[in-house]
Amino acid sequence: MSIGQFTRTINRAALTSIFFLMSLLASPAGFAQTAAAEQGKVKVEWLGHEFYRLTSPKGVVVITSPWLANPDGPVALNELAKTDFILVPNSHTDDMGNPIEIAALSGATVLAPAPLGRWLIDNGLKQTQFRRAGIGDQFVMKGITFKIAPSSHDNTLATGADGGPAAAFFVTFENGFTVFFNGHSTLIGDLSLYASVYQPNLAILGLAGDPPEFAQVARMMTTNNPKLRTVIPSHMRPGAPILTDAKRELDRLGLGTLMFVPALRTAYEY
Repeated sequence: MSIGQFTRTINRAALTSIFFLMSLLASPAGFAQTAAAEQGKVKVEWLGHEFYRLTSPKGVVVITSPWLANPDGPVALNELAKTDFILVPNSHTDDMGNPIEIAALSGATVLAPAPLGRWLIDNGLKQTQFRRAGIGDQFVMKGITFKIAPSSHDNTLATGADGGPAAAFFVTFENGFTVFFNGHSTLIGDLSLYASVYQPNLAILGLAGDPPEFAQVARMMTTNNPKLRTVIPSHMRPGAPILTDAKRELDRLGLGTLMFVPALRTAYEY
């Protein structure tokens, strides 16, 4: 190929690229659709109590506190064969669930505090499937970023031993969407700093028996964080009167529009 032919080939390639970019600029909707297609959406599904299934745009599945026998949405083990990560905030039956059985079926990695993880291994979890969730730790696995945050909750093991500091989790998916899951934690002032740094878009917060506390944790998630758009109450029964109280407390703080109560076994896209 002569120098002239080579130059003409390069020029044609450059013009093709320029015309493609111009077509995108001429059609903003087309550009947005292309970007959206690349980013995808996160699916969020409530399976009962604190049990949520989060599915990334690329199909990576993260589940939280997977209590199979929860009273409002019992889940068959075989429904969880496609699970990549299991988040265990503490050792209480409803907060821990059944990570050993689900990990054995799916090959999922379990993230839990260190002493609790050792107890899980002693009771059948493969050591290679455990990742220690120490406060402040951060992992990137399968394109998902897990940041371990503090949680104020009892973590006594079935043996009576200390299960370590309970954990909360910031989970950032491939498209940048971040979910905060605090398990069953009470108020912790440090969460305001964590929220300002990790900027959750959605917060799944334990409601249990204290609506004012729930509302204050939601407020913390808005600290220097304009991205928060949704707060989902967790650790409660569908249709429970406490949901009305929680909404009232959020309204008092000017955050009522953030609250969303999902229907069981319904996938919502974000």
